[in-house]
Amino acid sequence: MTDLISELRSRRLVKELDPIRRPAAGRPTRPIALDGEPWCALGIHIDVDQVRFSAVTVGGREVWSASIPVDLRSSAAEGPGIIRDILVREMAQLPPDKELLAVEVGVTGYVTRDTGTVSWSARLGWQDYSLISLVNDVLAELDIRRIHVGIANDCHLAGLHAARVELPSTPHTVAAYLGGMRGLGSSVVIAGEIYRGAHGGAGDFGHANVDPSGPACWCGRHGCLESYVGLPRLLADGGLMSLADAEQQVDADPDRAVQLLADAAAGGDADVLRVLDRSAEILGRVLDDVIGLVNPHEVILGGYLGVLSPYLLAGIRQRTEVRTAVAVFSETEIVGLTEVVPRVVRGAALAARDACLNDPLGLTRPLG
Repeated sequence: MTDLISELRSRRLVKELDPIRRPAAGRPTRPIALDGEPWCALGIHIDVDQVRFSAVTVGGREVWSASIPVDLRSSAAEGPGIIRDILVREMAQLPPDKELLAVEVGVTGYVTRDTGTVSWSARLGWQDYSLISLVNDVLAELDIRRIHVGIANDCHLAGLHAARVELPSTPHTVAAYLGGMRGLGSSVVIAGEIYRGAHGGAGDFGHANVDPSGPACWCGRHGCLESYVGLPRLLADGGLMSLADAEQQVDADPDRAVQLLADAAAGGDADVLRVLDRSAEILGRVLDDVIGLVNPHEVILGGYLGVLSPYLLAGIRQRTEVRTAVAVFSETEIVGLTEVVPRVVRGAALAARDACLNDPLGLTRPLG
């Protein structure tokens, strides 16, 4: 243990604190804590209208962040080139006194496990696109080599941040997350790590099939959960605007779109409250199955569902009360995160930092 601590100290991954003197005889105890100040991990979130960055030290202190407006809606062919230029320009701004060890990129769409390939992103228009190759090319151009690079679904990373940082979870907590702003994404987090399943698609609750004869969903099926409780559908069914206008509003400014709903509900709009009650019942049906299949400690509503959760939770809990009356499911908590925060980029930075802590001696070197 002494040799290991000495090795970690030589790389400034840990530091010794002041000794603690005890009444008993013997040498004083010297506690250790994370250091990691010379090293950093980078989280990136690629969305259709912006690219966010968050760099943190291995100890967890944020040292740099940026948000770059962009429009990736128009051409799937041009998108990678636009992203590449932004990555080259912005990653050159990383603090010069920090050495980069790991990068994690969150992107909307399905990401194939362990290959860094976006198998399908309807919003970006990508299919079987090797995003990890683009990131590695950028790193090579910046002469950054031999670091960890990961690609993940955006809601997987949002769920990671929600479960690990925003809620007082225990180390062994199992959490199911539903969130997103433009769309309804979801994930499962087990003992502080994203559960990706066999190939990367685990936790796709947003496309649980509520009714195969229901409304068409963008995914190509009918009656998915998102087709009933997606943000555009809530705006339209609540009478606030047409479905076409709602889709445009959500695409252009999802924060404003969900605020319209929240304000209408707070103002007692009968149509909006009726739609939210109906949505709570439908969500409750799906979450009843999720609780039975996953048996989580927590079901977390984030994104637009989190903002609207004060109007959803009572109905969801009522719909799941038969399930949660059974002892093995009774401790499942259903909670809503009403604050809108950049969970994806923060979750990406957390995942990149985890990669450093999982292989500290392989990614770092002794410092003189």
